Amino acid sequence: MTAEDIRAEKKTLRQEMLSRRRAVSPEQRAHAGSVITAQVLPELKRAGTVMLYASMPEEIDLFPLMEKLISAGKRIALPEITGRGTMETRELPAMDALTHGAFNIPTPDPARGARILPEEIDVVIVPGAAFDAGGGRLGLGGGYYDRFLPRAVHAERLVLAFDFQIVPAVPMAAWDARVDRILTERRSMDCRNGRVKEG
Repeated sequence: MTAEDIRAEKKTLRQEMLSRRRAVSPEQRAHAGSVITAQVLPELKRAGTVMLYASMPEEIDLFPLMEKLISAGKRIALPEITGRGTMETRELPAMDALTHGAFNIPTPDPARGARILPEEIDVVIVPGAAFDAGGGRLGLGGGYYDRFLPRAVHAERLVLAFDFQIVPAVPMAAWDARVDRILTERRSMDCRNGRVKEG
């Protein structure tokens, strides 16, 4: 398969998945979010520094999880866009420290949150449009995480997604970053050993 073929397949799958995400009702989204938050909280007990992202309205809502982790004393890192396809992370000390960053994406206020180095992160919650059981990930097209994740050398790459975002195979290029685990409202998948736990 050529690079052009992979790009075309990615574009088609991305459009389909984003359309399906937009079709999820607020009730379904709230239910999936609360189930996933309840499941992931105990799993993050051992993590000192957790990187999340400011979820968009059509994604699993990560703000309640963010709030709970801050209350539990975790150090929270959020992306800060620094250039085309590049980002760093900054600490979010409190929910009211969010300000509007690049592309109007909520970002920690630089006056209140210090930069966090990628190698200090224990767990990265990774966004995306689609995923597969082998850890394949289809991002949103900017390449930010494909560039960032290899720098977070100690971090587990964890996905919190709707179950329909799991597909048989994601078209992957050589430079695309894979994920370690996927948690949905219906199952938990370990992409490193193929274990799947329903419910």
